[in-house]
Order: sequence, then C-alpha cells, then structure tokens
Amino acid sequence: MPFNSYYNAKLLLTSEYLVLNGAKALAVPLKFGQRLRVEENEHGLISWQSIAHDGSSWFNGKYAVGDFSIIESSNPDIAKYPQQLLIAAQKLNPGFCISSRGCNVISTLNYPLLWGLGSSSTLIAAVAGWAGIDPFKLHFEVSKGSGYDIACALSNGPIVYSLRGKKPEYEGVTFSPSFADKIYFVYQGNKQDSAEGIQTYYNRNSNPDIEIINSANLLTDRMLHASSLPEFEHIIREHEILISNLLDAPAIRQTIFSDLPGEVKSLGAWGGDFCMLTWRDNPELLSAYLKSKGLETWFNFNDIVL
Repeated sequence: MPFNSYYNAKLLLTSEYLVLNGAKALAVPLKFGQRLRVEENEHGLISWQSIAHDGSSWFNGKYAVGDFSIIESSNPDIAKYPQQLLIAAQKLNPGFCISSRGCNVISTLNYPLLWGLGSSSTLIAAVAGWAGIDPFKLHFEVSKGSGYDIACALSNGPIVYSLRGKKPEYEGVTFSPSFADKIYFVYQGNKQDSAEGIQTYYNRNSNPDIEIINSANLLTDRMLHASSLPEFEHIIREHEILISNLLDAPAIRQTIFSDLPGEVKSLGAWGGDFCMLTWRDNPELLSAYLKSKGLETWFNFNDIVL
C-alpha cells in the first residue's frame, strides 16, 4: 500500500487538437510536477489531502475504502475527481485497495494549480502507479484527451507522441535548440478547461482532412530539427495559420501580441494557459514588454524544460 512517486508537468508545442486525430506532436516534460505519497492508517477510510505549491491545503476529502463513496470533503465538486480515479483504478485492478485498512493520500504540486500544466494528468499517472496499472488505460477511462500529457508525466525529456488506432506511441527525442535562450513560455492568466476545449473541437472537427494531419506532422518534424531562430519562427507562423484556420479562431498574435518583434504561438487549449514566444533582446526588456500587457509570469525554455 505505501507509495511515493513524482510525475512531470508538461507543455504541448505542436499539433494541439490534431494530436487527437493521430497527428505527431512535439511535447516537453517540465521541471514542475506533482508528488503522490500514500501511507497506511487504521481508520478504515482514505483520507485525501491536496497541497498547493505554497504549502497550503486546497482540498481535503475522506472516502470509504470499499466503494470510494465520499464521506466528507472541503469541496463536493473537487471531491468527485479523486473518487472517479479510484473507481476507475479498481475497475482496471480489482484488487486495488480491497484489503486496505485505510490510508492517507497526500498529493503535492510544486507550481500554481491555475497554470494548467497537468495537475490532472500527473494525478492520473500517480494513481496508476499506486494501483499498479497502465496509466494510459486509466487516462482513457476518465478522459477524452490524447494522452500526450501522461507520456510527459513518465518521460525524462522531450517526446514525439501520436495515437495509432487509439493506442499511444511515443519516443524520446533530442530537442535542445541552440537558440533556446531566445524561447520563452508566458502564462496568460486565464485557466482553460481542457476537457471543454476538446469537446468543442470534436464537435467542430470530428474528422479533419488527411492533408491537415500531414501538415501538422511536417511542422512537428521541422520544429524538432529547426537549426536557426528565423527558421523556428517561420514554423511557428505556419503552425498558427494551420490551427487558426482549423478552429476558425484568431491567432494570439492578432489578439494580444500584434507588436511583438518575434513570433508567438498558442499552446494547448487556445485562449489561455501558456503561450510560447521568441525574444532576441534583453530579458529585462521582455519583462517590461509583458508587464505592459498585464502579463507577469514567464520562463525561459532552459529554466523549465527537462
């Protein structure tokens, strides 16, 4: 029963949304993540505590060992997600928690929850590890996402990920551009609901043309092997046009960064969370530029990518 393990947060750099349809995606695990620690108790229940990056407790709940029914919680809506994971884990491993006399479960994030870097996916990977089951199977039990974030949770470096016949395939790749010091990730301050974004996409694009998938695959390959910053920026421009046309939504350069001297790309669910931009000048000038737009949280590629 005792368990203690750490899982990586993530960012998806290419093929957002199209990865759901089999496109190859470049993704990077981060130096942020979540730890799950499980300790036995004799109380006959599962006592769950979720701890934020600042040490505060943002959720507490108690679940019955047998059927994982919610006994009490600090937030009934949040309580449903750990319960869903526990039930799905026991479905995949019928022996999971059956003989337990109770346990304390402590999940700890080392970054703000609102950043949207994978608090759900890291928890899925962690519960799967605890239950001794395939994390991708647990993921597909509870989510409509592609699973790239599960692969990042388990990987020690950048990956190329794809779905082949709804089966995940991924491999570690070398992605350490010589111009990485000119690549930045900026938090836009607007937490996006990934599940909602995925459903909206499915409603609009249930079966995109193979030419679009092929274009995304090519852009992923080109980004992975870009040898110069101008080439990298050209790929960003092409990728933004592709997804903007697919979603019939304006690219972030049109809405926020029209005066950016470099290039900028939305990441993940468009409209919030993080974006990726290039900046050739002094980082202090970038800070001033972003603050002028009300944006104060940003990282260099080398500071957060594993």
